[in-house]
Amino acid sequence: MTTDLHLRNRDLDVAQDQQVIFTEGMTVYDGTEYIYSDETIRKRSISNRNKDLLRAIFVEFLGTLFYVFITTDLNYLLAPGFVSLMVAFGKISGGHFNPAITLAVSISSGFSKTTIFYPIAQIIGGIAGAGLTKAVHFSFEDHSHYRTVLDRSVEPEYGIICEGLITFILVITYLMSIIDKRNKDSSMSPIAIGFVVAANHFATFRVTGGSMNPARSFGPVVCMSNTQINHIIWKYHYVYWVGPTAGSIIAAVVYRLI
Repeated sequence: MTTDLHLRNRDLDVAQDQQVIFTEGMTVYDGTEYIYSDETIRKRSISNRNKDLLRAIFVEFLGTLFYVFITTDLNYLLAPGFVSLMVAFGKISGGHFNPAITLAVSISSGFSKTTIFYPIAQIIGGIAGAGLTKAVHFSFEDHSHYRTVLDRSVEPEYGIICEGLITFILVITYLMSIIDKRNKDSSMSPIAIGFVVAANHFATFRVTGGSMNPARSFGPVVCMSNTQINHIIWKYHYVYWVGPTAGSIIAAVVYRLI
């Protein structure tokens, strides 16, 4: 609806007659300049934030898929593979690709929607990544890197300690490299994290499989599950949740004290 003439000039602060047309949620001046209402701006801001969140969630799914595919198939490429994922996706989602990292970031920086949605995306991505490895390898059960397992001489409690320790090292490195303002945006951060992932994995591969990541361990077990071997592959699976979760929490607490 056309209204009376109004006085307005934002840029030059000079009074000038302009014809104003009001429409739903916005004001149009002279058919060329749009002045949006506060309500419209608020709705658009919420819409943009939701789009950014959905984009980040999808990136966490995709990054975890690629990460699990690499670790279950080509784990000798673990360091360069993880660095590449961090460089490619880090600016969009933070490059967690690991529920343990998401938990630590939430504890140290505050809980948000990502605390819930990132782990869901990561777990689904882990299953998809393990499924991709299964699809490209006919005899994937015989693949020595596919599933994380405890060595026969390792008791579950020692497995938990081992997984907790290497997850602590990974998480504290991530927090100091990515979250901490003193090192934030450093070009060396993805390299540091990638090499810590690789070093931890190879150091403990013959003990627990060097997981550090519940999504990485969960995906292959799901893809291998069947009634004949479920009692074997799920028996000590809790090690790969309890250990990384404990290590993540301790790392977040230590980071807040540094």
